[in-house]
Amino acid sequence: MSDPRVIRVAATQLESIDFDLDANVAKACKYIAEAAEKGCQLIGFSEVFIPGYPYWIWKRTVDIESVKKYIASSLKIDSPQMRLICATAKENKIAVMLGFSENENQSLYISQALIGADGEIKMTRRKIKPTHMERTIYGDGSGASLNNVVDLPGIGKVGGLCCWEHTQPLLRYHTYTQGEEFHVAAWPPMLPLAQTPDALWSQAAEGAKILTSTHCIEGGTFSLYCNSVVSKRNVEIQDLEDSIMWSVPGGGLSAIYGPDGRQISESTLGPDEEGLVIADCNMEEITRNKHFLDTCGHYSRPDLIWLGVDTREKKQVRPE
Repeated sequence: MSDPRVIRVAATQLESIDFDLDANVAKACKYIAEAAEKGCQLIGFSEVFIPGYPYWIWKRTVDIESVKKYIASSLKIDSPQMRLICATAKENKIAVMLGFSENENQSLYISQALIGADGEIKMTRRKIKPTHMERTIYGDGSGASLNNVVDLPGIGKVGGLCCWEHTQPLLRYHTYTQGEEFHVAAWPPMLPLAQTPDALWSQAAEGAKILTSTHCIEGGTFSLYCNSVVSKRNVEIQDLEDSIMWSVPGGGLSAIYGPDGRQISESTLGPDEEGLVIADCNMEEITRNKHFLDTCGHYSRPDLIWLGVDTREKKQVRPE
């Protein structure tokens, strides 16, 4: 962008290709390049875009064959596939917040990786507490995953959280204290409550958008609200008929929100359509909003209420 105070960003709204690591990596690279061609400096992806969300866990808690395929198609940080994504970011001079199922020695984690426009991985983190049925296949993040904001040259301080991490007030507040200016809110497809009547309102699209907007208001940050799309193909492959959450196609409502919580993007994509949602973010809006509300500055009372944080990574083997 010609005006350094304006940063163009893109939120993805894409269907994952179930159980196919390389196809999903190729798709991610395609949209990274497309976003760069459209002048974007930052692109965000949905929760576990690679290799897709394991929808079946909300219908059947044990599905050994699906789990085996899912582990095999999950992304390792030190892998040719991750290096290809990094190279694509570098080639196109764009920063990427990637959502992926991380495979570390056959254990899985809901992870995000922030890749700079130079192709270097600046930060990786894991969802600190997988949500409900997600705990049947994913492990917890540890202390280092709290350090989830990085200052990227030419863009600003970029951070991220996954899905219902946005219900964790202390986690959100710690994210705000790091001076976050661009937040990537990574979510799976979020169907309206009318299409998921047995779910909680907070599990539906209505609740997810409120949580993301609230993060903007409290943190004074822009947010890239990134949904994936569940398709008829996903429903058939994962046998989701009669599932409490994802039995019908749709769920794509990706958007970009400003520091006062309002939606600043306009999208012509339907809930079952794929593409990019793009917006220009004027950094002066952060200053304008923080003049009124800075929950980590003039609108805080650390003499009365404060947050304790342990950011140490708790390894399985460590000195006493």
